[in-house]
Amino acid sequence: MTSSGAPQNTDSIHIGNMLNKAIAAVEEENDALAGVLKNNIDFNAVKGKTKIPDQKWKDLLDHFNQPRFVLVNDNFEFPDLLGAAYEYLIKFFADSAGKKGGEFYTPAEVVRLLVQITKPEAGNTIYDPTVGAGGFPIQCHQYVEEQGQDPNDLALYGQDSNGTVWSICNMNMILHNITRFTIENGDTLEDPLILENGQVRRFDRVLANPPFSQNYSRATLKFPSRFREWCPETGKKADLMFVQHMLASLKPHGHMATIMPHGVLFRGGKEKLIREIFINDDVIEAIISLPPGLFYGTGIPACVIVANKNKPESLKDKVLFINADREYAEGKAQNKLRPEDIEKIDFVFTHKREIPKYSRLVDKAEIVDTHDYNLNIRRYVDNTPDPEPEDVQAHLIGGIPAAEVSARAADFAHFGIRPETLFQPNRLGYLAFNAAIATKPAIKTILEADPALQQTVTAHHNALEAWWAVARDDFAGLRDGKKMPDVRQELLTTLKAKLIPLGVLDEFKSAGVFVSWWQQIRYDLKTIISTGWHHTLIPDDYLIAAFFQAEADAIETLEAQISEAQSELAEAVETAQEVAAYEPEEDESVTAAVIKKALKELIDDLGAPSLGTPSLGAPSLGAPSTSSALKELAKLKVQVAAITAIENRIKGGKTALKTKTDELALKLQLKRLGGDEFKAESQELIRQVDAQLANLDPGNKDDKKKITALNKEGG
Repeated sequence: MTSSGAPQNTDSIHIGNMLNKAIAAVEEENDALAGVLKNNIDFNAVKGKTKIPDQKWKDLLDHFNQPRFVLVNDNFEFPDLLGAAYEYLIKFFADSAGKKGGEFYTPAEVVRLLVQITKPEAGNTIYDPTVGAGGFPIQCHQYVEEQGQDPNDLALYGQDSNGTVWSICNMNMILHNITRFTIENGDTLEDPLILENGQVRRFDRVLANPPFSQNYSRATLKFPSRFREWCPETGKKADLMFVQHMLASLKPHGHMATIMPHGVLFRGGKEKLIREIFINDDVIEAIISLPPGLFYGTGIPACVIVANKNKPESLKDKVLFINADREYAEGKAQNKLRPEDIEKIDFVFTHKREIPKYSRLVDKAEIVDTHDYNLNIRRYVDNTPDPEPEDVQAHLIGGIPAAEVSARAADFAHFGIRPETLFQPNRLGYLAFNAAIATKPAIKTILEADPALQQTVTAHHNALEAWWAVARDDFAGLRDGKKMPDVRQELLTTLKAKLIPLGVLDEFKSAGVFVSWWQQIRYDLKTIISTGWHHTLIPDDYLIAAFFQAEADAIETLEAQISEAQSELAEAVETAQEVAAYEPEEDESVTAAVIKKALKELIDDLGAPSLGTPSLGAPSLGAPSTSSALKELAKLKVQVAAITAIENRIKGGKTALKTKTDELALKLQLKRLGGDEFKAESQELIRQVDAQLANLDPGNKDDKKKITALNKEGG
């Protein structure tokens, strides 16, 4: 029998069903959510073989049921907080999904590049025929806002064939507080659903990252007049079908940018005929080669095709080629466009600059007559680096060719360093490192001590301080009604004016420094504009560098010691595994605990002393009876002792690390608030917690959990 006070079995509540009904009701009450929630979200869905238990759903609901978690814009630091959080989650899921992530998510840096190139304006209609999670229309909305224009004066459109992705995109729009959008669910090539007067609608800006290398069926395509020529239906060559659809969806004065695999630039057959149409119609404004490895789950080289149906007279029958595939930040799983890379591509494209081994404006005659409509970028802009000089004499008898050092004279001059700082004469035409340079680290030490380099660094610090003396007044104006776009433009212009004349950072790198910093602080600025200044906006790194560097160094030392000890432990486990001749089961991880258990079992088998002393004349069962067994026993005990000693060091180090980390956190809190204010705030927090505790019943299971959480919160 069960008493009336016994806790409920949450498995019988079926919270998943209740949540499904709740979101269905939400959808029915909101026209913007029609078809978005109830057909795409199932809280009873089983992942693998494990269904999420009701208790976990209940804990989550209880957490967000607190008054401070009412998810409305009035409760947020800035209105777009939910949208920013949703973007973070989408990127997180794309990262974890690997190759499948590319089906719905284009890296934000690539999206930003295409948006900057096409420069949308208030009043434009924006269209993405393969919209995915909505990155292109959302960043167009943000870009227009950055320019000081009204982003709500944009009309955003998109279509995607995947129903789940379509619903993600709709939610992304809603959570970014975007109201003027239309996202359709269907295959764009087969059946474009965004129409006007029964025909394919046309837009001011078209941006897309279509799926690479697909097949299609000509028989199923509606509105065939979109296509001037047909790609092969097999062989996964539908890429230029998407481009033709986008051009057909472009207004006479419209601009288009799309990501394509490089193959469309040079493959023959029908694809060549389509390129001929593009060139003869003079709609291609630029072709940009992107760095490798930017996209999820594919190593296919990619490019950007930029189209303009109304090119200015100076660009008639010309195409700008930009080869930017060597300028990027290398990552473990994926490479990334840096802010300075985006700024450089955008500047060169916008101003049609020609830079050796980077960009070139090419006449139609060269494309047609010399290269027969082949648009392979390296034919026009070859950025292959110059071959490394090979000096046979230097290889055979040593020395540094003086000619190679002279070739780097400009690089030394940027920083005010003279080659004599590092090199000394060796023999005619050759140099050697100075006597003080015995190892590689010595080079860094000598350079950092060089007065000329120090002077260069000081000049940059002084320039930044002079810039900040003016910039802080611009920031202060944000609370007095000054617009973020105006502040951003002023700061960018003045920073470049300070840094470029110093000769170390060029225009693009200077802009990259600013853009990277602005991206990090933009949400903080929105918070300041919306709610005012708060001490939590001061970065911990700043306070640590200014006041607590010694404590941070001590923590770093402890972390290094722990890391070193963990490496020793891994080696000790490997040695012990060999001594014990331990063979793990399939898929078993050999840990310290596993090996210690195996060692102790072997010690027990050999008759460890812990088994007791046998009576006179009666040998103990399993006791060591030979010197060989005794040696073996000793070896096993040595391994156990070695592993245990390292584990104790790691445990002690982690305890010390937690203590020092907690101490630093407290010091940071005190530095932010001041001792008395911190004390008052803490007392107020404790008072609020006590008030909540007074209304809870320790005998109730749910209240008991809340009591535990509140006790932790109140300290």
